[in-house]
Amino acid sequence: MLKHILVGLDGSPLAESILAYVGALAKGLDAQVTLLHVVPVSPSLRSGDSYRFLAPLVQQEETQAYGYLRRVTQRLVEAEIKVQSRVMVGDAATEIVHTAQHEEVDFIALATHGRSGLRRWVYGSVAEKVLHTTRTPLLLARPSEEHAQLPSHVTRIVVPLDGSPLAETVLPIAEALAAQCKIPLVLLRVVEIVSFTFVDPMGMAGVNYQALVESFQETADSYVNELAAKVREKGTTVETATPMGLPADKIVGYAHEYPGSLVVMATHGRSGVAEVVLGSVARRVVQHGDTPTLVVRPPVTLGAPGVLAQS
Repeated sequence: MLKHILVGLDGSPLAESILAYVGALAKGLDAQVTLLHVVPVSPSLRSGDSYRFLAPLVQQEETQAYGYLRRVTQRLVEAEIKVQSRVMVGDAATEIVHTAQHEEVDFIALATHGRSGLRRWVYGSVAEKVLHTTRTPLLLARPSEEHAQLPSHVTRIVVPLDGSPLAETVLPIAEALAAQCKIPLVLLRVVEIVSFTFVDPMGMAGVNYQALVESFQETADSYVNELAAKVREKGTTVETATPMGLPADKIVGYAHEYPGSLVVMATHGRSGVAEVVLGSVARRVVQHGDTPTLVVRPPVTLGAPGVLAQS
C-alpha cells in the first residue's frame, strides 16, 4: 500500500504547481502528504563559531517558513487532503532524503523549473542530489510555459518498457498506484525502427523491410500482452500500447493524448552525472513539460551498466 507522499517546497509558486497533482494522487491513494520546507544553511556554517551571529536570521526564516506552510496546509485541508508539514534547517537535498527515510514515505514529489528546464534545476542542484542519494521513488513534474499548472487529476499509470528486467522493476509500484487509484495501468512498448537507407556491408539491403517492421511489431505486441495477462490475474485493469517511433516522443505523445497520465519509469541507477543516472529517455520525458514522471531506482543487483538503454 502506498500511503505517504513527501513534497518539497521552497516558497515559490513554481514549487507549489505540483500540489494539485499530488493532491489528486493522495485522494486516490488515501495517502497522507507531508510538506517540507528547508531553510538553506550549509552544515559547515552551522558548526562554525560564527553561526551564533547568523542564528537570529535563521530563526526568523524558520518562523516565516512555518507561516507559509500553515497557509499551504490550510488549502490542502480544505480540499480534504490529509496533510502535515515540517520545517528543517540545512542542505535541502540532504533534509529531503533524510525526511523521506525517517517518515518512511512512498515517494518524493518535486516540481522542476518550467522556463529554465530540467537541465538547469536538476543538474547540480536539489533534484539531482536527491536523485543520486535516495532510494525513494521521485516524482518529477515540470509545468510548461503554456500550462502554468500541472493536471489536477490522475487518469492512468503509464509504464514504458523496453524488454529489459530493469524496466520491469517499476511494475510493483505502478500496479499499486493503478489498483489503489482504481485507474488503468498501461504497458507501453515503443517500437523503435532503425533506418536501412545506408549502405550496409553485411548485406541487410536484401532484407524485406516491411517484413522486418512487422516482426518488430509482433514481438512488441507479444511482449506487452504476456505481461498484461500476468498483471490482470491480480485484478488490475491493464491496457497495452505499442506505437512506432522515437521512445521519448511516443511516451510524451501518449501522455498528452490521455491527460492526467502518470509515467512511471526506471532509472539507470548508476553513479555519475545526473544525465546518466536519469537516462536519456526519462530525461526528455520530464523536460517536455506537464508530463509528471515517477522515476524509480532499481534494486542494486539490477543496476549494472547497459541493462536498460532506454530509460
